[in-house]
Amino acid sequence: MEPTQIYLVTPRHIDLETFPAQLQAAMDGGDIAALLIDCETNNDNELQKITQTIAPMAQKHDIAVVLRGDSRVAGRTKCDGLHIDGDLTDIQNGVEDYANRFMLGAEGGNKRHTAMEIGESGIDYIMFGRLDAPTMDTIHEKSLDMADWWSTLFEVPAVIIGGSDLSECAKVSAMGIEFIALREAIWDHEAGPQVAVSEACALLAEGAKEQS
Repeated sequence: MEPTQIYLVTPRHIDLETFPAQLQAAMDGGDIAALLIDCETNNDNELQKITQTIAPMAQKHDIAVVLRGDSRVAGRTKCDGLHIDGDLTDIQNGVEDYANRFMLGAEGGNKRHTAMEIGESGIDYIMFGRLDAPTMDTIHEKSLDMADWWSTLFEVPAVIIGGSDLSECAKVSAMGIEFIALREAIWDHEAGPQVAVSEACALLAEGAKEQS
């Protein structure tokens, strides 16, 4: 069984003087499937500058780049994907408008019926957990249950939002969940992002062996 893949999420605040080196270090640490650009900025111009700086870096490593929430900037900067915010109607409208241009994903909520409706909208991945929630050490139990249930039954890949403790990577991979979204666990690691990604990859491989 293939290990769970890393869906790397940018820090909430990006300093373009220092972050490109951090991103390069993370990419040097091991395989990363996708990068979600999810940062707090004051305006579209700042977001565009950030995205056009870091997206090509990731794409050069065959990492799919997804931008959260801004289709215009995603298009201008040639991102591979768009993460859609909002309720079911917003997601359905987003799929209708952008399915021919981007890989699309969205959060799936915490109820099975809602997740199934979102999964049927035409998105390319469904995320469990909340990007805007404070990061805890461990993965929220309800989110993990939802991702485990989903990945067992449905073809649309699941992304589980990880906590700041990397040790849960093995557990997620043993469950067969397709992707784990890592943010603080990588950027705040005491040994730096390269070591963090390397450790995460090792734990994910270990978990996959347990599953098989």
